[in-house]
Amino acid sequence: MAGKIIGQIGLGSLGREFVPHLQKKFGFLTIFDRDPSRVAPLVSHDVKGARSSREVGRSSDVVLLCLPDPDAVRAVLLGPDGILGDSALTDGAGCKLLIDCTTSDPKTAREMAGLAASHGIVYVEAPVSTPIAGASGPVAARTGDATFLVGAEQGDLAAVEVVLSCLGRHIFHVGPVGHASAMKLVTNFIAGVTRIGIAEGFALAAAMGIPCARTAEICRKAAAASQTLEEVIASVIEGDLGKVSFSVDLRYKDFRLTSELAREMGVPMPVAAYATEFYQGMRARGMGGMEMNNMVPYFADLAGVDIYKGGRKPVR
Repeated sequence: MAGKIIGQIGLGSLGREFVPHLQKKFGFLTIFDRDPSRVAPLVSHDVKGARSSREVGRSSDVVLLCLPDPDAVRAVLLGPDGILGDSALTDGAGCKLLIDCTTSDPKTAREMAGLAASHGIVYVEAPVSTPIAGASGPVAARTGDATFLVGAEQGDLAAVEVVLSCLGRHIFHVGPVGHASAMKLVTNFIAGVTRIGIAEGFALAAAMGIPCARTAEICRKAAAASQTLEEVIASVIEGDLGKVSFSVDLRYKDFRLTSELAREMGVPMPVAAYATEFYQGMRARGMGGMEMNNMVPYFADLAGVDIYKGGRKPVR
């Protein structure tokens, strides 16, 4: 991997945190985002902004994707300026390894791997999570503490680990392409439904006159203690719900993909169905772009309680 040129596509709340780590390790980096306003603040002497995903593919040996959903992956790989639509790459130029850090679905991952292989490119999936209590994915990415779930052939792991080791502390090889996407949906499902339980529990306590700060204090030292609880407390009680680390739209996407995978695999997941509709309810109220932990005051509003003070809200 020495001397390899690295490129990155996707500079959202998570992806932009990878840039300084990659630049520090590899010396030079080419970046692109479909939103040009995300590129300019990161450009420097050693970080070049590209005009398209295809330009990144042509100028880089290894390309990281850090995108919001499967549709975005298809756009940057298969779109008019997509990497896999570039005939120049079939001649051995440019990208040899695609590392997809997007939370996607197994079907898309396997399809992209097959198409990449037809261009002589190795595609691996490496969705990102966080092991730090109270910290979001972007915070873990900023500190270099992210967890990567890797779907790849055994022979491709060494090259992948050289890149990911500067971005995170934990790298798990889950299995072949498709397995890591499935595991990421499982981890997000468990964390997501836990959040709904916290929202409902806080509302019930508030209805009894117990404010959420007191509920959180007790839950931290009781059976409800968890990393997810710490993340909710950090955002809802100690932080700023106006700051978006992970949006309602993205959480809804995770549950939608989980429900689709469950149907495909013949696994009944009624809680996933409920959770999907819960987040869809927030989106129907125009909250899709908001921080996902707004689900706690959202549910409290549905219940007619004041979670911060405790007690019922006055009927208007």
